[in-house]
Amino acid sequence: MPREEVSEEDLHALGVDLARDFPGSTAADFRRYPVLSEGGWFIAVKHQRTLESVAREPGPLLGPIILASDGLDVN
Repeated sequence: MPREEVSEEDLHALGVDLARDFPGSTAADFRRYPVLSEGGWFIAVKHQRTLESVAREPGPLLGPIILASDGLDVN
């Protein structure tokens, strides 16, 4: 899974005020991508200069790994 760009609208929806929270930064300085932590895989939005997380939600069980059997209907 590549690092996805984040729009200013996305950041606003996450409660990030660029002028207040990250002075001098733009939406281009943020990316959304999977991260592995002690709690498992998460999809995080991070400021790339500081690696500060601004959002984190549970991700797929195996993170960026997609099995060939995903989506297979066994019924």
